[in-house]
Amino acid sequence: MLPGMEVLACPEMAVPMDVMQHVISVESSRNPYAIGVVGGALVRQPKRLDEALATVRMLEQKGYNFSIGLAQVNRYNLEKYGLDSYEKAFQQCPNLQAGSRILAECYGRSGNDWGKSFSCYYSGNFTTGFRHGYVQKVFASIARQRGSMLASNDGVAPIEVVSRSQRRPVEVSQRPPTISPRAAVVNARIVDTVPAAQAYAQAALDPARAYEVYPSTGAMLRSDLTRTADAALSRVVMGALDRAMPPRQEAPMPVPVPEAPMPAVQQAGGPVLLRPWSERNSPQAMPAQAAPSAPLPVPHIPAGDAAFVF
Repeated sequence: MLPGMEVLACPEMAVPMDVMQHVISVESSRNPYAIGVVGGALVRQPKRLDEALATVRMLEQKGYNFSIGLAQVNRYNLEKYGLDSYEKAFQQCPNLQAGSRILAECYGRSGNDWGKSFSCYYSGNFTTGFRHGYVQKVFASIARQRGSMLASNDGVAPIEVVSRSQRRPVEVSQRPPTISPRAAVVNARIVDTVPAAQAYAQAALDPARAYEVYPSTGAMLRSDLTRTADAALSRVVMGALDRAMPPRQEAPMPVPVPEAPMPAVQQAGGPVLLRPWSERNSPQAMPAQAAPSAPLPVPHIPAGDAAFVF
């Protein structure tokens, strides 16, 4: 007989082992050497490989139709699913892999209906398995396993596992989101800045408008507020200074001082008189003019040497 852990160790199964184990429970009672004869039955089931091989060779010689192994693969499907010898067909994992492929094909043709799939595995169609009670036996095996699991868990049902391919989308009713008045004001401001942002993006794309700058609304508001605040502050400061400073007294106008009379113009040819610097502003009488001196004698130059006089 096949222990449970050896069944779970078989790789490359075409259907989940949780499903396939109930099929082999009904088909062969987990006997790897089981032989099912169509239209008949053996006196007893083989317990060893040599008994199983001798029996199938006898059935083949007599022309019987039969199925063998854990999954009861029919003799006419052995080569199709890779079981090219009776020895290999009685091996546990190759036999289970072939049976899982057959059940997977039935599951695909039935529109993912496990009841029809079990009937197809049993008889090749979707109805005979129900009439002969085969499908009911498989579901009863599944129910017994669930009952034993409930008993071992003190009556608490385990949580089912759903494969990713069987997930169904869940429709969620959507309601329009509610926003606070403050958030509405912020959204309105954001919407107001969209045209300016679009204009700026258009300018960035247009080479002719690459150097045009579009100030933001916030920048213009800040500039106006700054100028207004500066003017108000200037008026306050100037008023405080006017109140703190004493009234300014005007200085008396200076009295003009009469200037000393300028000395008479010195005659040409007179000597230049020098005076001390400290007496530069005091008037002083000019000295009497000296009599003109006698003219210097003119030397007599001969007429012949006049050309050489410089």
